[in-house]
Amino acid sequence: MTTFIRFSVVAVLLTLSTACGGSLPTSPTGSPSVPTPGSPTSPAPSFPLPSGPSRSFVFDHESSYRVSPYTRESRFVLYDNGAFVLEYTGRGEYRGAYKEAAGGLTFEWEGLSSAGPWGATGTLAGSLLTIRYNQVMELSDFENAVYALTP
Repeated sequence: MTTFIRFSVVAVLLTLSTACGGSLPTSPTGSPSVPTPGSPTSPAPSFPLPSGPSRSFVFDHESSYRVSPYTRESRFVLYDNGAFVLEYTGRGEYRGAYKEAAGGLTFEWEGLSSAGPWGATGTLAGSLLTIRYNQVMELSDFENAVYALTP
């Protein structure tokens, strides 16, 4: 009996140490969630295809805290038809639609999380685009930053 208790304690400690192990953020995480059977669903929004004339913004600087190398190598492409793409060099892209009004932008994402909806806002000041993610996206390793318009 004592051996069984010791083995159980060791197994629990090993599980906890593995689960609590830290790691550095790698890149924005998350994937579209699949509704479980019987869960209420709403129709998926229809996003415009990223095509036609566009404006590209490349990472310029942090907005409030140090960012990861993958953010330093990212860029936003805003298409005139309301589509956008957030590109991470060598790591993929995230798409959706945006609305622009009075220098402010609201982003609606194709991606989502079981923790809640993805969301971001942007402000345009001259040639700079400042992006702020909601908490759900920040917890998925998206980092607030300022992007500069490329010629």
